[in-house]
Amino acid sequence: MSEYLPRDIVMKILSRLPPKSLIKFRCVSKSWYLMISSPYFINLHTHRALLSPKTTLLRRYSKPLHTDVFSVHAPEFDDAGIQIEYPFRDRVRFYYRIVGCFNGVVCLLDDQFGQPDAVALQLWNPAIRRKLTLPPPPSSVNEDPSMSMVALGFGFDAERGDYKVVRISYLYGDCEYLLPPRVEVFALNSGSWHAVEGEKIPHNCVVEYFWSQVFTHGNVHWTAYKTLGKNIKRENLIMSFDVTREVFDEMPLPEPLVNEVPLNLGALDLGGVLAVVQYDERVCGMRCSIWAMRVYGDVGSWSRDYAISLDCGIGRVLGAKQNGDVLLATRAGALVAYNGVDGKYEDLGISGTKDSFYAGTYNESLVLLVQGDVARQRLPSDNDSESERESETESDMEYQSSIGDEDEEDFLGDVEKSEFRMQGSMYQYLSVFFRRPFV
Repeated sequence: MSEYLPRDIVMKILSRLPPKSLIKFRCVSKSWYLMISSPYFINLHTHRALLSPKTTLLRRYSKPLHTDVFSVHAPEFDDAGIQIEYPFRDRVRFYYRIVGCFNGVVCLLDDQFGQPDAVALQLWNPAIRRKLTLPPPPSSVNEDPSMSMVALGFGFDAERGDYKVVRISYLYGDCEYLLPPRVEVFALNSGSWHAVEGEKIPHNCVVEYFWSQVFTHGNVHWTAYKTLGKNIKRENLIMSFDVTREVFDEMPLPEPLVNEVPLNLGALDLGGVLAVVQYDERVCGMRCSIWAMRVYGDVGSWSRDYAISLDCGIGRVLGAKQNGDVLLATRAGALVAYNGVDGKYEDLGISGTKDSFYAGTYNESLVLLVQGDVARQRLPSDNDSESERESETESDMEYQSSIGDEDEEDFLGDVEKSEFRMQGSMYQYLSVFFRRPFV
């Protein structure tokens, strides 16, 4: 067919096909291989995919299977979901922190349980089973993990068609962070890190361990705080990073959040809208409020859209369904949808550990087709046959034998204990750090 059709017509037809089909079609001919692998075609296919109906990527940690489970669901979670393969099952203890997800690429960081000696960043495209391990940033070579804290962001430079990771590294001083922090950016197109320096660096702090990021309108956003004057007056704000221009900016928060303890705030993507969740207590909370910026960049458009209270306890707020119901994990590790109108919640029948849940907008793409490496490993599912589970159990036991006896109880027993121990210790430390009054 391609012999009788112009190349641009063939390209437009192929750009409408799913990535799995295109991977196979690269074997048709050398010309098709080169065309499908070209940056122009990958960008064209990505733009087409953005026009398709959105799905949700869900991650949870399955205690029965001792591993992460990734699945793709309809936005309303009215389906059972399609489980996808996960290639990092034996690379990290328990599960990765998900920095962000955009255009079908997931940015992963293995610091979830405070293991700074083995911190590594991965970019992963599950649709085409490709991954890329990022090289260590130059500053990390001489960086003492016990004397520093790192926050990350992940976004897309639409002007250059480039995916970027921004790394903000704070060094500890006399019971506080030294400012300004180091800032480095990894660009996928160049495959390397470069420093952002000078007056571009803000004198703001992101809360250690509990940080979260939102990428929207070409900017990465974090909740942050700054110290004003010698009387240690603190003020909360939104810190943003323009991924194209590589400059920082600030946005004021609604007045009730300005003097909140920074530990209780987190950035949130609320159906494509920049939002902030305010917990009554970060680790063992029962209530939270969600504030949304209805018109991006307009600080007067902040509104308190939700006030949520759950007797079973709130673990983590994840986002929102298309109908406006809030997705959240309870403290017991159940995924629920909370209706802000009647105050009721629906158990979606998906369980995990409360801090392992992640939900983000997802569309398949060909990103990492050229830069990435093959990443394929079968992940067991809750629907596996008994024989398949026995096989996977043998594999698990092999992994268990590679870890120490003192770690075996945590691996076999209760991931929630490790979650609570890590979060509890960090919460106590940061509570002392923020004990000085906000005035």
